[in-house]
Amino acid sequence: MPTATYLDHASATPLSEQAREALVSALEAFGDPMRLHANGLAARRLLDDARAQVAETLCAQPDEIVFTSGGTESVALAIWGGVRPIREIGHRIVTSRVEHPAVGGVLHTLETDGFESVLVPVDADGRVDLDVFAAEVRRPGTLLASIHHANHETGTMQPIAEAARLCRDAGVLFHTDACQTVGRLPVDTSALEVDLLSLSAHKFGGPPGAGALYVRRGVPIAAYPCGDDRERRRRSGIENIPGVAAMAAALRAAMDDSGDQAARQWTLTDRLRGGLAQIPGVDVHGHGTQRVPHLVCFSVPEVDAGVLTMALDDRGFRIAAGSNCSGAPDEPSSVLEHMGVPGRPSFRVGIGRHTTAEDVERLLATLPGLVEELRTIDRASAEAMARYVPEG
Repeated sequence: MPTATYLDHASATPLSEQAREALVSALEAFGDPMRLHANGLAARRLLDDARAQVAETLCAQPDEIVFTSGGTESVALAIWGGVRPIREIGHRIVTSRVEHPAVGGVLHTLETDGFESVLVPVDADGRVDLDVFAAEVRRPGTLLASIHHANHETGTMQPIAEAARLCRDAGVLFHTDACQTVGRLPVDTSALEVDLLSLSAHKFGGPPGAGALYVRRGVPIAAYPCGDDRERRRRSGIENIPGVAAMAAALRAAMDDSGDQAARQWTLTDRLRGGLAQIPGVDVHGHGTQRVPHLVCFSVPEVDAGVLTMALDDRGFRIAAGSNCSGAPDEPSSVLEHMGVPGRPSFRVGIGRHTTAEDVERLLATLPGLVEELRTIDRASAEAMARYVPEG
């Protein structure tokens, strides 16, 4: 069997040792943190410590952190919960055409309740048109705008500080999905001046099923879901204390050497982008410099994405293919379509702290022959089909 090389760290990362230790230790904290007995207070201390750690990493205050079940719920809480308390003054929500499906899902729900969503175009590198964005957030009735910090598929980073400033000048709430940047790069909520920010634990060595939403002090948020008084009445249901403790430990560990890791990973992805661009018929997508350090997106026209993914898996390479959050690898990427590359599935390579230069070189050595082999098979199949004439 070939050596397994995991290259899907943009989807999910292995649990870090620090997170594993915190998770196991916190499993003993079975008490309800709303209770005043010893078990409840022990659980409350774990929760408070984790909240303080996450807040410190984001340059925020502990009471500005809301724990969620992950990035998707965090996005939904930010957008759905952000517009509900102020819906009497407007109905418009501005976002981009290349957001994560989590944004599209909550927008669809809000549209059925009378809200209007406006999608701002992006350029060929996936960067939001700030002139259009500025015009849209200034239109009467606009309540909230949401632009991701970095795209989940291409890795292109957006001018979030500028977008937040435009929203602040227009009196509009601003949310950013930072699931691909928190734990990879320094994220300072006070410097970015965002109102709401989403993160997800399993993107930086934490466990699945844990995430958080930063809510700037003074921003009202309707609980989603509602039902009790937990998380300052902004998110109901007992907190996942082991998951939250592990997330905080993973985030602290990730940021301890984030500068060194980012520099190393940018070098690897630079090499990967350059090598992929040399393969005939392979197109590399996303901004060359304004991008996260760990992610590379490419497409291979005229090759079945599912077959290529499985062929790479057989050779030991685990990469992502297809539209994000879809189980169909051959589904065309809507992100690439809005960047001017319609009808193609995308491939996403996500590297991690243990990915080596040798891993990248082995992938680059494997892909050209494999792509040509699959193209030859597809051409032969097409020619055979063209010669076939059904009887009758």
